[in-house]
Amino acid sequence: MTSNKTFSRRGLLAAITATVVLGAGSNAFAQGKQVKVMTFGSTWERVLKPLAPAFKLETGIEIVPIIQNSSAEGLAKLQASRQSPGVDVWFTGEAIAMRAATDKELFLPLPKDKLPNLGKLIPGASNDMFVAYWYFPTGIVYRPDLVPGGKVTAWSDIFQPAFKNAIALPAPTVYPGRTILITSLLNGGSIDNVKPGIEFLGKMRDHVAMFNSSDTNARRALARGEIMAMIGSPSAVKELADQNIAVAMVSPKPTPLIFEGMMMVKNGNEDAAATFINRSLASDWQKHMTDIYNLGPVNKEVAPAEALVKVLPTPENAVTFDEAKINQRLGEWTEEFNKAIAK
Repeated sequence: MTSNKTFSRRGLLAAITATVVLGAGSNAFAQGKQVKVMTFGSTWERVLKPLAPAFKLETGIEIVPIIQNSSAEGLAKLQASRQSPGVDVWFTGEAIAMRAATDKELFLPLPKDKLPNLGKLIPGASNDMFVAYWYFPTGIVYRPDLVPGGKVTAWSDIFQPAFKNAIALPAPTVYPGRTILITSLLNGGSIDNVKPGIEFLGKMRDHVAMFNSSDTNARRALARGEIMAMIGSPSAVKELADQNIAVAMVSPKPTPLIFEGMMMVKNGNEDAAATFINRSLASDWQKHMTDIYNLGPVNKEVAPAEALVKVLPTPENAVTFDEAKINQRLGEWTEEFNKAIAK
């Protein structure tokens, strides 16, 4: 009897031990079946969240969102937690991606052998460390029912007295440096001489209702009628139109074009990250993105949404900038901008 009891206890202990070990292994496996994506709130809600269930069924990988307000904020968070970043894929603009790419301990080169969809992209949409998910113009998004005459045609329009306290301009960290660059070009400056633009913004500080730190804040203000116009992207037009709010966009000279996309973070989950990135570049995901988010697809097999085509700048109105210069100088520009606005 004693022998049977001893055996039973040992058997029970072995069974419990096996269960614990098996449970631990299952948990580790479950953790490996996630991809943690740091992205913008609207990108998650409108683009990725609707695709997440099918992606999990297809790959067994759950998309776990981590929300950032801007690329600059996201980079700061990642670098502050570099020993355990907790992020596998990071969404960012091209300019900040160039800065981040120098951090070889935190970011990884794209595993091109695991990304066959790279071969389908338009020229300039990827490099060794960064791949674009979309491109877009940064123009004037406005409410025709609120602006004088119902129409905006030029940058100079929104700086007229009728627009005082009724426009939102992105802070320098949003669409990196584009507010400064646009106003510099309008006032005789250039990427090598942004002083005219910063001085102009300083003079306009009482004219501008908000220098927004995220697109979301500006869009909400426009939706509520607190402002009449904002510098923004076609995705803002789509989001507001979907809320049955009258909205339009114009892309006058100069309208910058911007690439935004993904980088791979060194977080020990590279296979899942590569699966997510490659899937993001496929034709069906790109079609969903342009139709829902109203931004330009980088997959050359996919046509831009009809609503986007209507607001893209003409070739003579579109401008691009040297992203390396922006990356190098953005900190200095931001300091000068803050001084001008504080006066």
